[in-house]
Amino acid sequence: IMLTPEPPRPPFHALVARLNFMLSTPPAWLRSALLALGIFLGLSGVWMLLPGLLSPRATGLPFDRASAEAAATHRSRAVLAAQIGAIRGDLWASAAFTGGLFTLTDRMANLDRTSSVQLAQARANAETALALAPINGAAWLFLAKLPATTPDDESRAGMLLEMSYFTAPSAPELAPWRLERVATSSALADKDIQAFVKSDLREILSSRPEFQQAIIAAYRNAWPQNQPIFESLVADVDPAVAKLLRPGEPK
Repeated sequence: IMLTPEPPRPPFHALVARLNFMLSTPPAWLRSALLALGIFLGLSGVWMLLPGLLSPRATGLPFDRASAEAAATHRSRAVLAAQIGAIRGDLWASAAFTGGLFTLTDRMANLDRTSSVQLAQARANAETALALAPINGAAWLFLAKLPATTPDDESRAGMLLEMSYFTAPSAPELAPWRLERVATSSALADKDIQAFVKSDLREILSSRPEFQQAIIAAYRNAWPQNQPIFESLVADVDPAVAKLLRPGEPK
């Protein structure tokens, strides 16, 4: 039997050199893919960083006039940050909250042309925020507190408040303002809303007693037909506080 001699093997150092050459000079398609990946990662970093730099620090829903006026000065930056962020619902909510002054005005007031345009923009920003991130309880409350521009706006208050309760059931910072809004709407006649109201009342009286005055104010500013309902809900939670609701009651 004749044995065929094995072909000579390349020296080990030659294999290493060939491997180094292949790694140091990748194919054109691999270079293009790595370049595209690098560009994508760079743009993603800019997309994430730039809105944070532009967006104002105080991005929550303002509940007093001073905070609302301060937020309004950052409207342009907040809207630009939201436009760059595009799909980030939190940025659109921040842009909407710069229109917080509208939540402190008479909901049935007649607005001038400029204010009407700004109100429509604030409403659109909030609706965009909720389309992208529907779990924002403050944004639902914001919409509920905006002035009505059509007959349907006021009729939607119950649904908006219910969504605020569903998405932020335990939110003591929202509770006083939800009580104020529900007391001036037909939503208080709804049994589900009443259960949510009692939850807010318990939240305030157990963990935020400094908001007790907000309960009294909500009752006194409530629609006349809502006052007996509101009083009974407070009495169910804390009879002592219910005695403070009527003007002239001993404190």
